[in-house]
Amino acid sequence: KKQGALSVVSLAVNAVILSVALDIYIRNSDNSLLIICGISIILFTVLSLIMASGLNEKTYTAIIATLLSTFASLLIAYVALLVTKEQGIRYEEMAFLTRNPQIIFMGGLLIGSLGAVMDVAITMSSSIFELFEKNNEIRLSILKKSGLEIGKDIMGTMTNILFFAYVSGTIPALLLYFKNASPLGFTLSMNLSVELARALAGGIGIVLTIPITLYISIFFIKRKQAKL
Repeated sequence: KKQGALSVVSLAVNAVILSVALDIYIRNSDNSLLIICGISIILFTVLSLIMASGLNEKTYTAIIATLLSTFASLLIAYVALLVTKEQGIRYEEMAFLTRNPQIIFMGGLLIGSLGAVMDVAITMSSSIFELFEKNNEIRLSILKKSGLEIGKDIMGTMTNILFFAYVSGTIPALLLYFKNASPLGFTLSMNLSVELARALAGGIGIVLTIPITLYISIFFIKRKQAKL
């Protein structure tokens, strides 16, 4: 009831924020899309997690971990593209844009990886704090071990979710290319290079989220144990 209603409200608020952010970028070409997306991501994360979990240490942990992991994955992706000189990335699908396709790609990468990273962060945070609530005297070494096991279990599935979410959007284009007898390698390169790069960047964010969330959770739990 209440939780479901808040989830719907959160979705609507996020849609409005994204619409306003893109409108600002369209109307003001001098503004950096990455800065606009960065501000939007902070708003998405804070509002979504507070509405979902309320104001508590679990939510604070998830917010901090989500933001750190998302921006860290963007930085790693940027460095990787810089080092490889973007070899293998095809921006033909953005040829109709009048803006820099690389910036559009990075902005989409930033927002695209947020959902999976946020999911992992709140799952890890909720699990670790639940273990602590069940046993206030639990040793930190056990919490670390349990947190890593939880992270291992969800890491693979969340990475696959990212991959399927990105690739599913290219199915119409893939069918069009195959119907016109395009070579397999050319078809995949033209349609999947950008999507696979986004999935890989999101996967890096997921992997980073696990230890970041774990140690931030332990930091808050240490503070709570000191007060007991």
